Amino acid sequence: MRAGDIEIAFHDKQDKARGNRFYPGFKPGVEILKKGTTVIEGALALPCDIVKERDVPVKLRDGTAIYIDILRPDGYKAKMPALIAWSPFGKNGGLIRNGISRAPWRRGIPQRSVSGLEVFEGQDPAYWCNHGYAIVHPDVRGTWMSEGNMMMNNVQEGRDGYDLVEWVAQQEWSNKRVSFAGNSWLSQSQWFIAAEQPPHLTCIAPYEGWNDMYNDTTNRGGIPDPGFQAVPMMKACAGNNLIEDVGRMSRQYPMWNEYYEQRRARLDRITVPIYATASWTNFLHTRGTFRGFIESGSKDKWLRVHNSNEWPDIYYPQNVEDYRKFYDHYMKDESNGWEFTPRVRVSILNPGHKDVVNRPEPTFPLLAQQSVKMYLSTNSLELSWGRSLDEKASVLQFSAKDEIARFTHTFTQRMELTGFFKLKLFVSSPTNADDIDIFCKTSKLSATDELLESCCIDVGYLSPDPEAERAELARRQKEKDPSIDCVWYAEGTTGRQRVSHRELDTEISTPHWPRYTHSNYQPLKAGEIVPVEIELWPLGMIWEAGEKLQLSIAGFNLRPEGISILPPAPTLNEEGSSIAIHSGGEYDSHLLVPFIPGP
Repeated sequence: MRAGDIEIAFHDKQDKARGNRFYPGFKPGVEILKKGTTVIEGALALPCDIVKERDVPVKLRDGTAIYIDILRPDGYKAKMPALIAWSPFGKNGGLIRNGISRAPWRRGIPQRSVSGLEVFEGQDPAYWCNHGYAIVHPDVRGTWMSEGNMMMNNVQEGRDGYDLVEWVAQQEWSNKRVSFAGNSWLSQSQWFIAAEQPPHLTCIAPYEGWNDMYNDTTNRGGIPDPGFQAVPMMKACAGNNLIEDVGRMSRQYPMWNEYYEQRRARLDRITVPIYATASWTNFLHTRGTFRGFIESGSKDKWLRVHNSNEWPDIYYPQNVEDYRKFYDHYMKDESNGWEFTPRVRVSILNPGHKDVVNRPEPTFPLLAQQSVKMYLSTNSLELSWGRSLDEKASVLQFSAKDEIARFTHTFTQRMELTGFFKLKLFVSSPTNADDIDIFCKTSKLSATDELLESCCIDVGYLSPDPEAERAELARRQKEKDPSIDCVWYAEGTTGRQRVSHRELDTEISTPHWPRYTHSNYQPLKAGEIVPVEIELWPLGMIWEAGEKLQLSIAGFNLRPEGISILPPAPTLNEEGSSIAIHSGGEYDSHLLVPFIPGP
């Protein structure tokens, strides 16, 4: 298989579906799940009778057969809309959903909050069937018993999704309105499918998902780092054929080409209504979700930015009801006032204090945003608000392998920074390397220099003794238990950049959001000082008076990997190499922040 002139690499290291301990076997048929049934011990009892059609074949346009399960309310007389949970993780559970059950506090999803019919990261069919929806669970191309080779989200998946939308719309029970539901992969695929414009796709609700593989994940900032796609995908997405070798492709092709073009969704082609959900804290999805909302062609679109974690947030009752209001409006023609929902609702993190939740805004980026430069001083290691402290040029040199340059600003009053950040640095290589990898992050410190973190998961949710659970979490955090890392968000915003990829795409770059061509390799020359604009992902955070914003810069990844089994981000910085940052005088090194004035 090719992407233009590029041959796509595949391998056979994917776990196999046949004999897989998480696959109950290929069993086409129909069963009735009766109201009151408990599918999994401790789970919610089913609120209605549900018809489950299992392993139904669907032929895609190229003749490939994929297999789907359909769950719909039994005895429902009216034609009904359908929600598709487009997933590679297994319509019968799979490895990751079973892993959630063994994780501390089930990653914030108490078993009693779901029925057990849901796929990993998908909405609960028990709820939706009870409200007159059909739920479709496909095993996508190349996964489990579905035919073909598995690929990452791309235009091919968009076409496959188009074919399933149109197949579902022709079923006798369908009211010919089809949408999608779910987060992560179940969200990412929606951007690609909606860009193909299936006639019966009514709306989409992408919940935290990237849509530009190169810039969002595998080659962020031009630094090849395909660990997430290369490692977990082989274990989480079983199949009987081949799986795309994203790791090899990322390393073999560090510059932009047609392969990556096919893995960047054509957001401008999306015209259906959108309800997008994002967070500031996701190490994979933050950039893509905001890009999807901003750049999509839809005239009717909404954004909710939450302060939780993607896994529990999608099941909180208030959020499920919010989704249903959106779906009911477009898929059932219900006059329920959805159109008066604020177009943007943002939650603003305030580690150490109380977050702002669901503040209404007319758009994003926020209309109130003011751009402020915080200047780096390589003399004092300060960040100064709005003006440089150094009239003359100076330089800070540090090891690219094991040292961190830190710059700090203390706020004298309460400050909110919400939006896209950008770091502009003037850099050189004292060791005359022809390239440098740079990593950066912001952190929030207390007045006494303690790191302030946000807790993303309420471990006391639905617990008989919530405070005891929260105390246990505090104990495990104090002991630095790695199994609870995903409960906490210890960073602000992060960025990374390979200096040779510094060429900006001037047509789409904005002052706060630098975008790169990744097509013109620009090595450093000996003694050369160059400006580099580093994209940092969006963030919404408040600092109280006396608290500090700390900017950290290094030649290695400063943010812990999102999953413990991932290898560290590779860099080209060699042992003995160093980085020099220039500031003051003609060197306008600064952090550009999105300041939101208070009332």
